[in-house]
This record gives sequence, structure tokens and C-alpha cells, in this order.
Amino acid sequence: MSYPHRSAVGLVSPDADKVVNVAARLGRATVPVDGRPLRAMPLTRRYEAAWLSPSGDIEQSTRLAPATPLFEEAFSALARGSVIQTAAGPVAIEDLLPGMQVLTAEGRSETVTWIGSMMVYPGTSATTSDDQVTLTRITAEAFGQGRPLPDLVLGPRARICLRDTRLRAQMGLEAAYVPARAFVDGVSVIEVTPAAPVPMFHVVLENHGSLRVAGMEIESYHPGEGIAEMIGPRMLSLFTAIFPQMPGLTGLGPLAHPRLTRFEAEGLLG
Repeated sequence: MSYPHRSAVGLVSPDADKVVNVAARLGRATVPVDGRPLRAMPLTRRYEAAWLSPSGDIEQSTRLAPATPLFEEAFSALARGSVIQTAAGPVAIEDLLPGMQVLTAEGRSETVTWIGSMMVYPGTSATTSDDQVTLTRITAEAFGQGRPLPDLVLGPRARICLRDTRLRAQMGLEAAYVPARAFVDGVSVIEVTPAAPVPMFHVVLENHGSLRVAGMEIESYHPGEGIAEMIGPRMLSLFTAIFPQMPGLTGLGPLAHPRLTRFEAEGLLG
């Protein structure tokens, strides 16, 4: 992302003067210049973020942070080219700016306060050596006329806002967020392994809600309720640092709708 901004301090990378083995970036054992063994270093990933400062300026940072699902989910819901409905008309995700007003599926106009991006590379997952990175491609009109239009590519942990009579009948819910992968059928919704690097993005709104993307309703970013109690203090500090626009994770407010797990959704839809 490229925005007018004031420089922001990012996380520092491992000391390149001491580490001479590129395996340091892959989480394997490293060998320093003096020959003494070092502990295996955790895998990190480069994350980019732009946010709206209290003064109304757009600020930007590039940080190295752990390549774990907790961090990656915040940066990888929508592939480059995804078109979002804003108050000013359709805007591609890569052209969206903090401060813009987007139209949500809940019937509100919400301010974009933060946009994150990362690159998804072909090959193995960043967090497990066995799994392949896969994205979810929803083909044109897989969910009905104009839903989506055109094809829509979503990240590994993107969620779709589902409004279905079965939700009301079985769970008493008008809407719920469901992992996009729960809809994979191998025909109109398929898992794809990228053949080349894919820029991915995610968006934080002033109040959590559902982005209107190419005719679909996609959840804006929220780490989930109670996340602060689920991770250690050091990891929590690293994680909250990527959201400088708010004092803490409570600044994201409540979820707009409940979330279902992939297994709950597959049971409901199956």
C-alpha cells in the first residue's frame, strides 16, 4: 500500500550481522559468525498497515511480526481486485483508504479506521510445514444472481455473513459469520493454491460489520471476543501494536453477528 503518511516505527528484524544462515527466517537452527549455535528463531512475516490517526492523518507502518494465524487473519481476507461498496461508489480494496466511508450489509455507513495487507506466497503454509496455502475462490453467481460478480477470492480465514432460514429455524439467529471454506463444494466454490504471490488485505471499521464486496457480505476484521485472555502478555503486546488507531482491542467493540465454526456451518448447511 502506498499512502501519504508520516513515518511510523515498525518492529525490528533479527540481527542480520550475527545471523548468516537464511534458515533463521524459516524458523530453523541458525549459525552465527562466531560459530556458537543459536536457538531456532520463530518464523516472521512482513505486514503492512495504514490507519487513521486522531488528527485525521493517514499513517503507515511495515512490521515484522509472528507468522501465526492470529496475525495473518488480520491481514488476509480479500485478494487484490476485490471491489468494495463505499459511499462514493465501488472501490477496489487496494485503493481503499482509511477515513473512507463504506456501506455495510447492516445498512450503515462506517468509517474505515485501519487497512492491513500481506503477501500470500505459493508453497507451504507459514505456520505448518505440511499444509499448502489455499485460498477460497467463489465463482460468479455461486450464491445467486450477482453474488458474487465477478469471481471473488478470499483468504484462508475469511468469513461470509450468512442469512438463511435454516439459521433461524435451528439456532434462532437472523445472521451469522461462517468461514468461507465451509462452502467449498469443488464446483462453484473451490480451494485454490496460488501459482504466484497474491496481495491480500483486511479492513477494520469504526464499528464492526459486514463489508459489501462484489455482491457478497464479508466480515470486517475483528479478533474475536475474549482474545486478550487467550494469549500471553508478550504476544498480546505485539498484536495490539499493529492497531495504533485504538487504545486496545476493546476499541473494536462487539461482533455484529455471532460466529459459527466450520463444523457447525457444515452441519447446518449439509
